[in-house]
Amino acid sequence: MSLTQPDLEKLLVELIDKHQVPGAQLAVLDGDTITEVAAGVLSIRTGCPVRTDALFLPGSIGKLYTATLVLMLADEGKVDLDRPVKTYLPDFEVRDVHARDTVTVRDLLRHSSGFDGDVFIDTGRGDDALPRYLDEIRDLPQIAEPGRIWSYSNSGYSILGRLVEVVGGTVFETALRERLLDPLGLQSSVVFAEEVIGHPNSVGHVPNPEDPDSLMVSPQWGLYRSCGPMGASLVASAGDVIRFAKLHLDGGVAADGTRLLSAELVAAAQVPQIDLVDDTVLGESWGLGWILDHVGDVRVIGHDGNSLGQNAFMRIAPEERFGFCLQTNVESALTMYRELADWLFEQRLGATLRKDPEPLDSQVVADPSRYVGTYSREGVALEVAAADDGSLVASFMITREELGDMPPMNDLPLVRVERDDSFLLDLPIADAALLAVFFNPVDESAAPTYLHFGGRAHKRV
Repeated sequence: MSLTQPDLEKLLVELIDKHQVPGAQLAVLDGDTITEVAAGVLSIRTGCPVRTDALFLPGSIGKLYTATLVLMLADEGKVDLDRPVKTYLPDFEVRDVHARDTVTVRDLLRHSSGFDGDVFIDTGRGDDALPRYLDEIRDLPQIAEPGRIWSYSNSGYSILGRLVEVVGGTVFETALRERLLDPLGLQSSVVFAEEVIGHPNSVGHVPNPEDPDSLMVSPQWGLYRSCGPMGASLVASAGDVIRFAKLHLDGGVAADGTRLLSAELVAAAQVPQIDLVDDTVLGESWGLGWILDHVGDVRVIGHDGNSLGQNAFMRIAPEERFGFCLQTNVESALTMYRELADWLFEQRLGATLRKDPEPLDSQVVADPSRYVGTYSREGVALEVAAADDGSLVASFMITREELGDMPPMNDLPLVRVERDDSFLLDLPIADAALLAVFFNPVDESAAPTYLHFGGRAHKRV
């Protein structure tokens, strides 16, 4: 079934109305055709309508661009993915000496460094932002042996950005523009806020603290320059995100026939590098930058992104050359994304997303001591306790200033589901419940040593 522009426009309008999203962009790839539609407003303050060429913050989808720059350096023989990061960055330091000396470039690309990963700090707007960032994270604590488990790491990608600078001999943003945006002809993609001014652009929307059921414009538009390689540098339309992704569908060849990346490395990036503990939110495994998953029996690659009141999603079935990028201007649009993805993939491929496991009838936990305790990472701790009715509850304690003001998150139900050591946890800052998985990477039958939630591993202390 072909998906027409009127069909997609109607669908997007219905979805933003249903899910109370101010505005959104959708770009759908079908074969070699990209259909772009838009709905709603760029800002509830101005009421300016969303256009298909408007710029949004794709957030961590930008990590794919960073990964591509690293792969280009590997293609040129300047970087070996299996050599320690310290080979290329002699000043690289983290708290654990063994990790410092053994974490590889591949580990950073696939989020298996084992050190904490959510440090968002302002190190200035100068060209020294990334070297100064590396100075600030010298005391990052280790939560797992390098290469052992997957745990999403924003910090790891800023380290990769610095590697791009040192090995490539230019600042990250220049490399991004000159090596990817310009050769791919991405006219609705920029890298600095001052470049955004010349384009229609979206602002983020967050709950109004005085009226949590309503939205307000986010008081901060973008993240710091030090966070650029994490995805903060990229500001783009949904259509341009798909045009970038086509580089990886076309074997590393740009639309004008220029080869930017070898077919061998394009293929290698889509090979599973490490499995995820939870396959319901992101995917089954991680490649060299890519989320790797299946929708039904169809192989899918992609990435998600969050950035200060904006939420984006991209999924593509490479063999079928079908996929989409959705960009929204709310901080959590997971439910909308799932409904959209189900409709698109079912209409075109006869498949739908994997669902969360179903809640069990009884919420009584037979052995609460298996789970009760504190699970932490730098600045965040989850306290799991037994409730009077025999169920489990979780409380969040957040001490990291850069994570911003959060509503109270105490005694939230952990809902037992039809999967061992797994529970659904619904946060007041999210629009959908996420799976919380207790696991032990050394011995699955032993007491859990980690709690995996929101893409991050929290170590039992």
